[in-house]
Amino acid sequence: MLPFNKKPIAYLISAFALSVTPMVFAQDDTEEETENSQQQSRLVENVVVTATRREASLEDIPINISAIGEAELRKRAITDLKSLIEDSVTISAPANSARFADSVTVRGLNVSAVNQNNLEFFVRSTLAYYLDETPLPNIGYRIKDIARVETLLGPQGTLYGSGSLGGTVRYITNQPDFEESTVRLNSGIYQTAGGGMSTDTDVVINQPLGENLAIRASLAYLDEAGFTDRVVSPSFRSENPWANPNGTDKTRYENDDYQNVTTGKVALAWRFNPDAKLTFTHAQQSQLANGSRGSTLDPTQDGDVFQYGQDVVVGRYREYADRSFNLDALDLEWDFERFAMKSSTSHFEDTREGRANYGIGFVYYGDWGWSALTPEETDESPYMVFDNTYSGISHETRFVSMGDGPISWVGGIYYTQQERSLAFREYFPTLDAVGGLDREAIGGEQNVGYAEDINTEYKELALFGELTYAVTDRWDVTVGTRVFNYSDEADPRITDYAFGLVDTKGAVENSASGEKFYKLNTSYELSDDVLMYATASQGFRRGGVNGFKGQGDQNVSAAAQNYQPDSVNNFELGLKGSFFDDLLYIETNVYQIAWENTQTYYSQSINGFPLNGTTNGPDAESQGWEFSSRLRVNDNLSLTYSTATTEAKWAETEEVCLYADGSECRTWSEGGLLGGAPEWRHNLVANFYRDLSNGLTLFASVRGSYSSEVQSDRADSPDEEPYRYDSYTLYSANVGLSGDQWSAGLWARNLTNERAEVSYQSENYVGNRLIQTMPRTLGLNVSYDF
Repeated sequence: MLPFNKKPIAYLISAFALSVTPMVFAQDDTEEETENSQQQSRLVENVVVTATRREASLEDIPINISAIGEAELRKRAITDLKSLIEDSVTISAPANSARFADSVTVRGLNVSAVNQNNLEFFVRSTLAYYLDETPLPNIGYRIKDIARVETLLGPQGTLYGSGSLGGTVRYITNQPDFEESTVRLNSGIYQTAGGGMSTDTDVVINQPLGENLAIRASLAYLDEAGFTDRVVSPSFRSENPWANPNGTDKTRYENDDYQNVTTGKVALAWRFNPDAKLTFTHAQQSQLANGSRGSTLDPTQDGDVFQYGQDVVVGRYREYADRSFNLDALDLEWDFERFAMKSSTSHFEDTREGRANYGIGFVYYGDWGWSALTPEETDESPYMVFDNTYSGISHETRFVSMGDGPISWVGGIYYTQQERSLAFREYFPTLDAVGGLDREAIGGEQNVGYAEDINTEYKELALFGELTYAVTDRWDVTVGTRVFNYSDEADPRITDYAFGLVDTKGAVENSASGEKFYKLNTSYELSDDVLMYATASQGFRRGGVNGFKGQGDQNVSAAAQNYQPDSVNNFELGLKGSFFDDLLYIETNVYQIAWENTQTYYSQSINGFPLNGTTNGPDAESQGWEFSSRLRVNDNLSLTYSTATTEAKWAETEEVCLYADGSECRTWSEGGLLGGAPEWRHNLVANFYRDLSNGLTLFASVRGSYSSEVQSDRADSPDEEPYRYDSYTLYSANVGLSGDQWSAGLWARNLTNERAEVSYQSENYVGNRLIQTMPRTLGLNVSYDF
């Protein structure tokens, strides 16, 4: 175990002192009904979760967990994972356009560049995603007809089939109701400054079909207008502007970063005896995300000078991502006398295909290849297309003990088989003619100079479980374990049609059996309302293979061609509790994470041509402090404050060599900061509720969120200083009225229209793109229950 830094321990001691002091003055533990209990309950959303596989209040669970319910999600117009992350002080992701899959950083665990990248191969996330019981490789599914979203921090491999390094986000959907027929209509409109009008509408229908049969269906449609314009030709080509590849005279596309999303779900539940239920669910989503957010900089000017102004990008070709997601699941729940069983089998397929401009192609094919393909000699420009597919089946059968004895347990078996294909191709019009390429002889598509398909098939079988023993009425001890076998087969195919430099293919397999990870948790109730806990837990992430190529008599080393799984050892000490008859609630913890066999990006250079990959770098460590509180000022007003600080860095110095003879090596030095997350984040929120005399309820909230500087990439040594994004503060608010069957509310994000830099995209010749926080956005939501 790594020694704790004194600073986060000091944070916890201070918070503990603040927490315990009110206990001296607290009233007796007897609950007193008050006239305003209903009003008070509206100030605090008491979400019941199933994160520990039993229904429990957040305040009673001895781990770091948060949840947000359906009502609060709607009031604040949180409808996707990106907007949810923006509201978190512990999870970070660059605020890129909707068409991108983003690397997500949890508790500082990140070694990816914080940028906007067209290639999903570079996306690395330390966060795991679940839609109900199904683990997914990424989650672009919108938050529609969702009962709640649960976020668990730290490794979770002993409670869930799929493991995780930094944490897990679970979308828990609403299930069919056997008792009542309901129809709910929700509609919203909103507008981003400088953009068009957007609409977001969904309808939910629940219908009992008999005493023990019910169906629930939902359908949602998002028509989101963009706010970023696209200009076809860069400003410095004024004497010889690029022609529109569509064959029209149009040179500018307004509000080009739009998206259209259709989301649907249907669930049929059959209660075939009083203790058993079978549910079939089909969910699907289609998304067309067009364009890119950002502002293109002028490469002919010094500093950050926009070519055409803020929120205008330069791109000759239309950029888009067309995504399709499908999920089918069959769940069986059965309550027996001493235990409950839940079995879930699911199949999913997630595809994302599209196109993007590819300015670096001028370097590859022009500067390095044919002078006729340099920007000065051709009126053509390169672009790329991508086709990424994830599919898989998952099965999990889990047993949970029932009863009030001192021993409780959770145990299960998990199996998954997942296939992934990440493919892209580089096009440069006239390449075949300029290069004199014999396409029939070399194969491939016309004018394609490079093609890549990194594909894998991953299988895993795991046994997992936890056992909890109540030593006393106040003291619990939990031990957990996960034992698993896995195999990871890959067949990387890289073809360089233009030069033949990097052609490679070949199957590689990684596998292991009897791998084990453990968890130990102990918790103690200092009083009926205050809980203290300590956790030591481990997590795991699968490895993979690279498409590197031997050169002459130099063979790629096995360590470079195959990157192994990485893992974490997480140590956490926390406290949560309420005081003054629930006037004040505090939750705080410190953690230290040892990250072993860290996966980080790594590349091979062949005559200046890069082959991108991943390798196992040195071990790393992350430590931090997290704090959240809620103060009920009076029966109508509450204040919440949350903050988190983290620091992650290389814990050792290590050298990795590309070739088996020990050449082409790269060194990471101890102390280099990993980046990807701010050192500090703060959220302060004021919530107001008031019951009016006419039976209506008025609700409102104001939120301020601060993020300190973010290091844009890892530092390979303590002396290296990667570019940093500046700190910023955003303000948001919502206000509304609700009745027995309806609710209406106004909401606003980024009230002060703060335009801070949060990401970037390299575009080489035409100029890099600067990505900033979203402009001010105002919206109206209306809901009605029939």
